[in-house]
Amino acid sequence: MDRPVGIGLIGLGNVASGVVRLLGDAPAAVRRRRLDVALQRVAVRDLQRPRTVAVDPGLLTDQAMAVVDDPRVDLVIELTGAPEAVEWVRAALARGKDVVTANKAMLAEHGDELFGLALDRGVDLMFEASVAGGIPIIRSLRAGLVANRVESLYGILNGTTNYILTQMTRGAGDYPAMLRLAQEKGFAEPDPTMDVSGRDAAQKLCILSRIAFHSRVTGSQIFCEGIEQVDAGDIQYARELGYAVKLLAVAKLAGDRVQARVHPAMVPADSLLANTNDEFNAIEVVGSSVGNQVFYGRGAGQMPTASAVVADLVELVQRKRAGGGTAIGDMILGEGALELADIAECELRYYLRLRVLDCPGVLEKIAHVLAVERISIASVLQKQRDLQGGSVPLIIVTHEARERQMKRALAALNDLREVEGAPRVMRIEDL
Repeated sequence: MDRPVGIGLIGLGNVASGVVRLLGDAPAAVRRRRLDVALQRVAVRDLQRPRTVAVDPGLLTDQAMAVVDDPRVDLVIELTGAPEAVEWVRAALARGKDVVTANKAMLAEHGDELFGLALDRGVDLMFEASVAGGIPIIRSLRAGLVANRVESLYGILNGTTNYILTQMTRGAGDYPAMLRLAQEKGFAEPDPTMDVSGRDAAQKLCILSRIAFHSRVTGSQIFCEGIEQVDAGDIQYARELGYAVKLLAVAKLAGDRVQARVHPAMVPADSLLANTNDEFNAIEVVGSSVGNQVFYGRGAGQMPTASAVVADLVELVQRKRAGGGTAIGDMILGEGALELADIAECELRYYLRLRVLDCPGVLEKIAHVLAVERISIASVLQKQRDLQGGSVPLIIVTHEARERQMKRALAALNDLREVEGAPRVMRIEDL
C-alpha cells in the first residue's frame, strides 16, 4: 500500500477526541515510527454538536456504517461503547478491515465470534484500551509474559468503586455519600450501576482470563457481587484485623478449570493492592517463570485510554507495513479452552459480622453451626454491649472453607433466635 493507511473513527466523544489530539500532535516516539495514516471518515451522533478537537466537517457523518463502507478506510477505530457496536465491528471485519476498540462489553460477550471472524478474514482486532486504560496489561499478557504459565491474577479494575472505598476508608463518609461525591467529581456516571455492581470489572476480568488462562468465559458468567452493601463498620473491623476492603477481580487456575470472580474482599493492609487508592487501578499477575508482576496506573480517563488506542494503532500499522500477519491467532480457543470453575467449590477464608444477643451460650451455638459445615474459627472479636440495647457485634474470621459450606452456614445462622438481622459476610484474600 503506497498511500497512507486510511483511518475511520466511530465516535468522537472524550476518548476519541484524545485519539485525534494524539494523532495530530504525535510524540517523538510515534514520529520516529513514521506512522503514515490519514483520518478519512468520522461518525458522530450529532453533526451540529460543538467539538473539543478540530476535525474537518467534510469528514463527519451521522451513520456508523458510512465509516465501515468507505473504501478509503482500511482501519476502523470503534470508541462508542454502544450496543450496536458489535454490528459495526462485525461488518468491518467481514469487509477485511482491521479494528481497534475499547469496547469491553462487546468483547466480553461476543469475543469468540469476533476473534474468529477476524482470523477468517486475515485482519486484526486490537483492544488494549478495553481494560485498565493506559496500563499495558493486555500487551504484557499476550507478549511480555508469553513464556509463562499464568497461575493467578488479582486486580482492582474499576476506578469508580476504588475511589468510593478509598474515601470510606479515610472516614470521609458512608457509601451513599461517597457515591454522590464520586458522581460530583466525574468518577461515577449518573447511573453508576455497571460500576458499583461489579459488572464492569467482571467484563474486564473476562477479557484478561481469555488471554491469561485461555478461557471462554463470558462477562455474564463470572460470579459478581458489588460494593452496595459495604458499610463503615466493615471497613473499621477490617482495619482492626489488619486488612483493607477492595472490590477485587480474581482469576486463578483451579485444577483443569479457571476460577473467576469479582466481589468486595479484605486484603492485607500492607499489600500493594490495599494501597492502590482513589481512581487508580492495579493488577498483580503471578507467572510460572517471573513470579509476581504488578501493573499500576490510571485505569480510565481521556488521555490514558486514548494512549492505549494509539499504541494499538501504531503496532497494527507497523506490522502491516512490514508484511507481517495478524496477532489474532492467540485469541482463538480450541478444545483446550479452560472451563469456568463453580464458585461453590472455591475455598476461601471469610469474615463474618453478626449482631447477637449478649447472653451465655451464644458463641457456642454459632460455633456449632459452623462446625456442622466443617468451618473452623481462626479468630473472634467481640465488642461491648451498646448502651441502647442488649445486643453486641460479633466478628468471626474463619479458616479456609468452601463457598458452598459457608452459604449453608449463613442460612443456619440467620435462623438462630440469638442472631439479630442477616449476618454479613466478606471474603478474605491473603494474596
